[in-house]
Amino acid sequence: MVYTQNLTKRTSHGILPLFLKACGSLALLPLGVCLHGECVKAGLIHEVLVGTSFVSMYCKCGCLMNGDMERALVLFERSPEKTLVTWATMIDGVARIGDTVSARQLFDRTPDELRTVVTWTVMVHGYAANGEMDEAREMFERMPCRSFFVWSSMISGYFKKGEAKEARAIFDRIPERNLVNWNALIAGYAQIGSCEEALDAFRQMQMDGFEPDEFTMASVLSACSQLGSLEMGKKIHDMINRKRINMNHFVLNGLVDMYAKCGDLERAKTIFHGMKNKNVVCWNAMISGLATHGQCEEALALFDRMEESEKKPNNVTFLVALSACTHGGFVNRGLDIFKKMEKYNLVAGVEHYGCLVDLLGRAGRLNEAYNVIKSMPGSPNRSVWGALLGACKIHGDDKMADRILSNLSSNAENDDVKYVVLSNVYAASEKWEEAERMWRVMAENGMRKIPGCSSIMVGDLELRFHSGATTEYKACENLV
Repeated sequence: MVYTQNLTKRTSHGILPLFLKACGSLALLPLGVCLHGECVKAGLIHEVLVGTSFVSMYCKCGCLMNGDMERALVLFERSPEKTLVTWATMIDGVARIGDTVSARQLFDRTPDELRTVVTWTVMVHGYAANGEMDEAREMFERMPCRSFFVWSSMISGYFKKGEAKEARAIFDRIPERNLVNWNALIAGYAQIGSCEEALDAFRQMQMDGFEPDEFTMASVLSACSQLGSLEMGKKIHDMINRKRINMNHFVLNGLVDMYAKCGDLERAKTIFHGMKNKNVVCWNAMISGLATHGQCEEALALFDRMEESEKKPNNVTFLVALSACTHGGFVNRGLDIFKKMEKYNLVAGVEHYGCLVDLLGRAGRLNEAYNVIKSMPGSPNRSVWGALLGACKIHGDDKMADRILSNLSSNAENDDVKYVVLSNVYAASEKWEEAERMWRVMAENGMRKIPGCSSIMVGDLELRFHSGATTEYKACENLV
């Protein structure tokens, strides 16, 4: 390379850091290693700015494992003058690969004058990102002062652990909130499925005078899609257009997903086909939407198109494709798709096996479905057994149901699904004594079937219908 053959002190302070920043952002490790070697030859590696740039580049490229960890640490230790950026970058890089013990050791070694809010924030974020919330909380409470980013890290960390109350408690303590803090709260609620809370937070954010950005809208669209609220989703879309919010891929993916899940497939297709750069998430949302709403052949055709594109399917793609086969009854196609996972070096999870069992079970191929369960690499969960038990009910195969029952443990995790479905299987087979026995066991153990619920929108009024003739009425407040 011409550039590396002409390294000088001047270029080391000017162009080199820019090159290394690009290498880190684009994960161009070979080029970064080449530049490293040339810097050593030119005697520039001990320059503070150069050393810091190399540490940052290796961290961003994920090269802190095995021999690369040693390389990054050697660079770091050899640096004659370690700056705040050097320490923070190294702590962040080590924490990113999950080694919070080494990251904490680096933090503890940081000179007092360089242990600023930045260094503290990086360490707390490292703990939170790795799910170590007790450690994160201990450091967070000790911080001399806190940045807006560290508040958001704590909120996100608690949501990832499913501790919504703790996340909200942290949010309520923020002395002066900004948009990033609100986005962390709204996104957290949406990610754990607390969609009404997400929309309430979105409403409160606006009342407090904050204007949403593209990240806010992506989370709100996710909440709308999970609720199946098309009318609310349309209002959000109108708001995006009216406020001229940046239509980045997060927002576009959110719109495709929302319209697809809410049943407006034509609008979902329009947005999908108008996107120049479709990522895997967008492909998955469109395939899933088509499959969910009965357009299974079109969903599988889109799966084929994705295989032909530059974006290759992932585990989620195969899950939604198998779901399309299940809804459409395409057994052989489903078996082919399941086998195709090996082509992409993907390992089938319990969800994929569950889809396969459901596919075979619905087609009446119960013995094949049973053999799939018995050959699974891991333990089948309640969904997998439930799929086969459901097929037993459909086809009235009480013998297979008895066979399944003998395989189920007395684990409480499986009790509710097995007794509910088995009672239905026996009832469908007119084995009333057996069905009554299942009902009696359920009653004695305090188990009950969770009632189903559906909802429709009538203007700004949401009507929810529960089994048992219970109806709820909820006014949808104006979000805009």
